[in-house]
Amino acid sequence: MGDADSAQWNALDESFGGDGSPYKFLMCYFHVAKKIYEKTRSFDTNVAAMVMRDLHELHFSRSDSEFQERKAEVLGKWEGYTQLRKFVSYFRSVWLNARVWRWQCYHTVSGFATTNNPCEAYNATIKRDVTLRRKLKVGALIDQLLILCRGESVRARAFAQSPGVDDRMVRRARALARAGLLREFTPERTSIAFLLGSDSNAANHIVSVVASPASRVFNLHERRSREDLPISAQLGAETARMELMGMPATGWDVNINLRCCPCRLWFKMACCVHLLYALGTVGGVDGAGRDTLVYRGSNKRKRGGVPGQASGRPKVNGPALSVE
Repeated sequence: MGDADSAQWNALDESFGGDGSPYKFLMCYFHVAKKIYEKTRSFDTNVAAMVMRDLHELHFSRSDSEFQERKAEVLGKWEGYTQLRKFVSYFRSVWLNARVWRWQCYHTVSGFATTNNPCEAYNATIKRDVTLRRKLKVGALIDQLLILCRGESVRARAFAQSPGVDDRMVRRARALARAGLLREFTPERTSIAFLLGSDSNAANHIVSVVASPASRVFNLHERRSREDLPISAQLGAETARMELMGMPATGWDVNINLRCCPCRLWFKMACCVHLLYALGTVGGVDGAGRDTLVYRGSNKRKRGGVPGQASGRPKVNGPALSVE
């Protein structure tokens, strides 16, 4: 995975066999979104927002057929705007060519990165901790990289081999549930859905979660609106929209056993607020997917405020087998 630099693509093509190779060059989506954002700054506000909204929907396509169908609709809609005609030709030639067109999330496994931000972040730590942002000669650089390799080999942090739970999603699920924006759908006893409901085992591990969008507050300093949630639980407007896109009226049917959700955000990240909320609703599992222990005893904090018996033997207790 890389950006639109021709050197990276040529290196992969020459080293791993070109078109006949099973290796595919994936395009960093952050790079695509950044360049499209810069291109649309001269357009009207509504038109620029429409382009970014359609771009995110293309990125969150779940299959190649869905992407091709959605792409035809989007390009046809863009061509209807006079100020977007040159932009459409630019989009076709630059971001839909044979080299860098693979920037959709269905090209990667759910939960894996769709940008090269992890590589860039690790590169930043090397510059900060190893080279100290200096230009070193090859010999000195090899010595510093050897020290880095030795340090990485003794780190206690295990190498993850499967996608984990995103901490931001855990905080977001708690914030949305606290605000009443996540709830479990339970059909009424007089509704058709309840009368036709199934009591099979297949329905026992399905939890219907209904989500509502968070209110947005305009920030005068940043000149943009943000969600009315803690900063550590916020998502971008277009990314948050993927949580609700295509949601039925009865909510998302979350599978507790398989730990999957039909929403588009889960398809990309293998984690979403609907799944975390459903795991917490069932009980026995916390928001991070870990088993929890439940204390069934009395609450000492509440018990302290209630007047109880004094210490020692109660006065009303008499001898054993005594008759009042």
